[in-house]
Amino acid sequence: MANRVSFCQSSLSSKNKKPEKNRENKELSEETLRLLKILEKENWEIKNFLVRSYKALPVSPESKKKFYDYFISHSAFSVATTANPATSIITELLYDGEKLNLSSPIDEYFLLSKAGRSIKERLKVVKEELPKVIEEYRQKRKDRKVLIGNLGSGPGRDVIEVLAAHYSNTSDVRAIHIDKDEFALERGKLMAQVKKVGHLIEFIKGNFLKYNPSKKFDIVLLIGILCSLDFETCVVILKKVKKILKKDGCLIASNVSKKMFEEDPFTYHLMRLGKWKMVFKDEQELKEIFRKAGYEVKRYFTDSYGFHIMCVGTPRSYF
Repeated sequence: MANRVSFCQSSLSSKNKKPEKNRENKELSEETLRLLKILEKENWEIKNFLVRSYKALPVSPESKKKFYDYFISHSAFSVATTANPATSIITELLYDGEKLNLSSPIDEYFLLSKAGRSIKERLKVVKEELPKVIEEYRQKRKDRKVLIGNLGSGPGRDVIEVLAAHYSNTSDVRAIHIDKDEFALERGKLMAQVKKVGHLIEFIKGNFLKYNPSKKFDIVLLIGILCSLDFETCVVILKKVKKILKKDGCLIASNVSKKMFEEDPFTYHLMRLGKWKMVFKDEQELKEIFRKAGYEVKRYFTDSYGFHIMCVGTPRSYF
C-alpha cells in the first residue's frame, strides 16, 4: 500500500509547489501518475477536474460537463459503464483489453490499475477453485452428474473455461447460464463453441430471480452480482437463490472487498464518475449475509490482490 493516496492526506498540487509535488509522487500509484501526466499534456481541464473532484473540492457544472464529454468520447470503458453500469462488457474488456490494443489513456489506466488487474485474477481463482467443488459433488452423486447454475452470468467465461479444461469429454457436468443481456449470451455461445463445450451449456435470457428450473442446481455461481447491492438486498437475493438450489447444494458468491477501496481509491473515483457504484464488504459482512439468508459458510477464497471475496456456503435450512 506504499503508493496509495488517502483522502485525508492527498495533495495534488500546482507546479509551483515543489514540496507538495514530491509528496504527490510518493502517494499516488504509478498508474495514476501516468494518467495525470498524459492528461496534463492532452487536456489540462480534464486533469484538473479529476484532481479537484477526487479531493472533494468544488467543481463547476461546466467543467463537469466537459469531463463527461471527454470521458464518453475517449474511453470504451466509460461508454459501457455510463450506458449500463452492470454490463458484462466491462469484465470482458478487462479480460481481453490487452489484445484489443485500446489506446485511450483512461482505458489503459483501467487495464493497468490494481482494481482492473484484480478482475482477471478473480477469474483465475474461480477457475482454480470451481473444479474442486465440482469434484466434491461428483463424489456425492451416485450418477456423478452435476448441474451448475451461473446466475447473472454474462457470457459465462468462468464456467466455459472450467468445462473446457476439465469436462469436455464427459456429459456428467453441465451448466445453465442465465442473464438478461442477449448480446452477452450470444457471445457466451460463441465462446462455448470455440472451446468445444457448447453441448454442455444452456443459455437462457431472463431474470434469474424469476427462473423456475425443472431441475435444481448442485452448484450456483453469483460472481460480481452482489458488489453494487446493499446488505439487506444481498440477503433477499441469496434467500431466493436457495429455492433453486438442492438441499445439499453449494453457493459460491463474490463481493468486492474494502481492500480495493483502501488500496486503489483513485480507480474507484473514476468508476463512481462513470456511475459504476460499489458497496464494499469485508469477509465478516459477507459471511453475515450468508448466515441471515440461511446458509452455512464452509470457506472463502480471494483473488491474489484480496480485492474480491468468494464465499462458499450450503443451505442451513430448506424451504
